[in-house]
Amino acid sequence: MKRSIIHSHKSTGIIRWLDKPIFFSVLIFLIIVANLVAYMYVRNGLNSISTRNLALRNECLKKQQENIYLKNEVIDLSKPGHIQSIAREQLGMVNSIPQAEAIIVRKREQ
Repeated sequence: MKRSIIHSHKSTGIIRWLDKPIFFSVLIFLIIVANLVAYMYVRNGLNSISTRNLALRNECLKKQQENIYLKNEVIDLSKPGHIQSIAREQLGMVNSIPQAEAIIVRKREQ
């Protein structure tokens, strides 16, 4: 009788690679490096976004301060006394409501 050849799993394809410890060492090293690179990529993106967020927040604060300043300026410019003084001084206008100055003389009691 002829003896049949039995092939063990060690002699076939990928299973042969699994028995070598260097394969696992390289695989673990690649996984660690890939995780570190992914972490650095995400962290860099997060830093970039937070820097942009801070710049936008500063710009927003500047716009709010400018808005407050302009509101105060509008309030100051819209006061009737200010408008009348500009009309008199720069435009040469006079008040349409006649203003009479009165002198009151009190009699002395003797």
